[in-house]
Amino acid sequence: MYKICNFTRFLAKMARYFRHIVLFLMVFSGFFLSAQSTQQKKETLDYIDKYKNVAMTEMVKYKVPASITLAQGILESGNGKSKLATKGNNHFGIKCHSDWRGKTMRMDDDAPNECFRVYKTAEESYRDHSKFLKNSPRYASLFDLKITDYKAWAKGLKKAGYATLPTYATVLINLIETYDLQQYDQMVVKGKFKPSRKKEKTKSEQKVENPSTTVTPAPEKPSKANKIKKKKSDKTEVPVLKDCKVIEMTGGRHYIRENFGVEFIMTKQGDELQQLAKELMMSQRQLRKYNDLGNDKTSFREGEVLYIQPKRRRAADGYRYHVIQQGETLKKVSQLYAVRLDRLFVMNGLDENSILQIGQEIRLR
Repeated sequence: MYKICNFTRFLAKMARYFRHIVLFLMVFSGFFLSAQSTQQKKETLDYIDKYKNVAMTEMVKYKVPASITLAQGILESGNGKSKLATKGNNHFGIKCHSDWRGKTMRMDDDAPNECFRVYKTAEESYRDHSKFLKNSPRYASLFDLKITDYKAWAKGLKKAGYATLPTYATVLINLIETYDLQQYDQMVVKGKFKPSRKKEKTKSEQKVENPSTTVTPAPEKPSKANKIKKKKSDKTEVPVLKDCKVIEMTGGRHYIRENFGVEFIMTKQGDELQQLAKELMMSQRQLRKYNDLGNDKTSFREGEVLYIQPKRRRAADGYRYHVIQQGETLKKVSQLYAVRLDRLFVMNGLDENSILQIGQEIRLR
């Protein structure tokens, strides 16, 4: 009887021991999965930040929603880290087909050793993706859909046979909504995005590329007009906050960006100060202080800048002055350059009652 009792206690002890091991493994795996999730989220945000302008440019030119293009790029290329993306700059898994005359690479996919297109750059892949959808009769029905209806586009792509994954449409929609990719569709539709235009080379610049036929012209004395033109071109370019690098995303799907080392978000229509403070794990008092908000400010419009860290005492190197434009206030200048409003008052000998004039230079440092 004594031996049975000892054996029972031994089994109970071992059971407790194994429970502890199982608990430890569960906690460890939880931390591991959480770290993996955080890393993947960061990689996705980096990918979006890198290619959002490319996707919006394609939307302007070929009428393919930027949200759909980005979601497909994220999924098909594994955030640009798949073998097909890294070796062949192919971000959309487009196969060779009979009309392809460019370079190719072989990989196992739906069948062994399938042929995929290879591009010189990722941008070429984005352009070919747009042309592939636009010029193929299979996808013609997509262009009858509303360009901002990303759900219909995702379902249409699946129905047309773009991918064999049964949940392809659902995955695209989840990516778009998780990372707020539809905001880029809205930027294009509302005219808030303008594609950059590559400057064409002049005849004189083309001649320089062939040194055997180049004749170096004698230096000209700069005229008065040239001096004035140079002076204007020396002015510092005004920061574009919506183009600032994304470093994280909040639980409420606000992108955290960085402007001159100071973190901020851009508000959405109907955002409330109380809700944002909770989402950002900050106090309302901090948000008011960092952004010079009055006590009556409780809600926000679309696209307002809200800093979540203290602003700088002066602008970054290279930003000495800002020229006031129509409708600008000193507070707007403060938000634009991440400089404290009270410091701008001091540096410029102004106060809250000062009236700014168009063309007036505001000292930033």
